[in-house]
Amino acid sequence: MRRSIVPLSLLLVSVGIWVLGSVSPATAVNRAPHIVCPVPSAYAVTCCPPTVGPARGSNAAQPVCCPAVCCPTAGAPQPVCCVTGNTAQPVCCPTAGCCTPPCAAGSLTIASSPDPSTAGRKVVISGAFVGTTVSGATVVLWHELAGQPSFTQVSQTTTDSAGHYSFALGPGAVMADQAWYASANGVKSATIEQLVMALVGLSSSSHAVAVGHSLVLRGHVTPSHAGQTVLIEQSRGAAWHVIARARLGSGSSYAVSHRFSQAGAIELRTVLPGDQRNGKSVSRSLKVTVKR
Repeated sequence: MRRSIVPLSLLLVSVGIWVLGSVSPATAVNRAPHIVCPVPSAYAVTCCPPTVGPARGSNAAQPVCCPAVCCPTAGAPQPVCCVTGNTAQPVCCPTAGCCTPPCAAGSLTIASSPDPSTAGRKVVISGAFVGTTVSGATVVLWHELAGQPSFTQVSQTTTDSAGHYSFALGPGAVMADQAWYASANGVKSATIEQLVMALVGLSSSSHAVAVGHSLVLRGHVTPSHAGQTVLIEQSRGAAWHVIARARLGSGSSYAVSHRFSQAGAIELRTVLPGDQRNGKSVSRSLKVTVKR
């Protein structure tokens, strides 16, 4: 009886070993899921195991990134997170797998108004995220003045609930030609050129003068273009003709005396030729009556 029992025990042990050795790799993975998050360690994104076990027959568990770690508070390292659809909520680990930087949130637009502008007048720089809506993002405005070698930061603001931003540059802030661009969330807008016209003044010592008598024309140019020459022009038909030239003094002001040889209604203007700082700038027209 003992002879028949021993072989049977050995047989059962052998069968057990054979069964354990035949477990499929898929079954092994299901029992001990291995979580992989291909994000650089610099971004400190932690992947958490799923709360529910993987479905039967799956080969790997889906990684889940912890949002609290992926999107830290101010002052902590700022990893780039994906933004889906039209929501401002970052999704650090989309369905396709963990988010690997850079995951740019659409593109950033920029525009200036008015363009061209007049020196010293208010200018508004605005734009928005296109493709995705990102609210509360910090937007930095940069500019480069004509003749300068690099861009410098002007100001910063945050996007509203619709992903829009705006910079209102008050009187006296924009005096010369310059280039603008904005940056936010690792995204940079296109660079735009802002043409700024100088503010040119023109007045006369009188609105009426007799033929052959002198009339003094004077004005001021802002910003200062001291040492440059302005042109006094008279309208004749459909064209303007230069009738006098005046040099801007140390205070960027000018004065010139002129005599008219013919009677009639005269229309005048002053022109500052364009240079590196301001485009061709023209004063308002001035009407003078020349009497016989």
